[in-house]
Amino acid sequence: MKVMNKQMYLIAALYISTFLCLVDLSSVNLALGSIQDEFHSDMADLQWVIDSYALSLSSLMLAVGALSQRLGRKRLWLLGVGIFMIGSAICAVASQFSVLIIGRLIQGIAGAVLIPLALAIIVHHFQQIHDRAREIGRWSSFSAFSLIVGPLLGGLMVHHFGWQSIFWLNLPVGVLTLYLGYYAIEADEKQALTGSSFDFLGLMYSVIAVASLTYSIIALQQAHLGYWLLLAMLCFVMAAMAFVWQQKRAADPLIPNHLFRNRQFLSYNAISFILGFAGYSSLFVFALFYQNQAGFSAAQTGWLIAPQFLTQAIVSIAFSKLQQRYALTHLLYVGLAISGSALLAMYSFQVDSAMLYFVTLSAWMGVGIGLIVPGSSTLIMSSVADEDANFAAAILNTLRQLGMTMGIAALGTGMSLITIFAQQSGLSLPQAELMAFHAAVVCMGGLFLAAIFFIYFSLKQSAAIESST
Repeated sequence: MKVMNKQMYLIAALYISTFLCLVDLSSVNLALGSIQDEFHSDMADLQWVIDSYALSLSSLMLAVGALSQRLGRKRLWLLGVGIFMIGSAICAVASQFSVLIIGRLIQGIAGAVLIPLALAIIVHHFQQIHDRAREIGRWSSFSAFSLIVGPLLGGLMVHHFGWQSIFWLNLPVGVLTLYLGYYAIEADEKQALTGSSFDFLGLMYSVIAVASLTYSIIALQQAHLGYWLLLAMLCFVMAAMAFVWQQKRAADPLIPNHLFRNRQFLSYNAISFILGFAGYSSLFVFALFYQNQAGFSAAQTGWLIAPQFLTQAIVSIAFSKLQQRYALTHLLYVGLAISGSALLAMYSFQVDSAMLYFVTLSAWMGVGIGLIVPGSSTLIMSSVADEDANFAAAILNTLRQLGMTMGIAALGTGMSLITIFAQQSGLSLPQAELMAFHAAVVCMGGLFLAAIFFIYFSLKQSAAIESST
């Protein structure tokens, strides 16, 4: 009984830590309007409210695999929860926009630790493939549930208590999470690589590359930042080249070199990036469409977005049974096709479309995501040896968050530029904004459908190479 209780505490700790990270990621989208009113922010500023968090996530996750090998998963996970609480408190008391961004960056640092470690700890505790797929599916389902709660809870709290309330909520929940994790997560310091060196240079280069690229994309819509844009692009190119060079020569690189030779691992991780770019960043696009163009309130927007995550949660719960009957790759193809077709169908959205139409396509997209998330996660984690689980979890989550960061930056900038050019062509502002929204959903849907062919031909080529050797 004690073992069963400890396992329940373990799952609860991992679920709640994931809940903290994802609710704060999704609920802030519903607070953008209130934040814009209070700080008089423009589109680029609002992108940074989301991207500052996602930026820390995507640029620091690569270090989690190496850090967990040195410090131990439990110690690093507890540290992540504490850092998240500190960042939340800073956001809650922020009286200036710059302070809010600093708080979001700190939250992102914690999220970079908590999200991949949750998956790595699950893989460590559940060795059998069916048990692992079941738990990853359940974790993915709860992640989707968190994304349901985020818009709903965020919309209500912003409406009734102000945008700061979504950050205050993290403090008592964080205390509970620390208690559960301290009791249930097994210490693994004996497995830590105490004699190895940490690749600080690789981490620095990766952070500079991701940050400068994100800044460059957002700065495209701000003409007065021309020189800064060129400098940022130069920093990105140099930092990216330096990172690749460092990973080849470092004694203990952030990414083990043999993973670059794992074709299945690389192919499935392409889905991780596309999922972030075309899936996770869609929440930013939908939140702006529903509130700024269709005229819905923050609470109403939360209810319109919720069906996507509800169906995602239901499908994720059923995933373990589905994968016993169908091949994982086939489930992945179906998920990509469903999400892609739903996004392309959203091209028909108008500001006066029926709410039932919004809800139906949102739910249909969630069905696809519910297959993609656990399917790609299981395939990625199963394509590497157990000793590489920490690195694999960090890499797949890095690419998802990097995809979301790039997606928000690229789609936000693209929508702004399309709006400007459409107005110059004679369209009214509402017509121009609607055209920008339609372009964004076509781009996201097209990426999902293109991913089907990429994975198919990539795996076919990989099988041909293996058979020839």
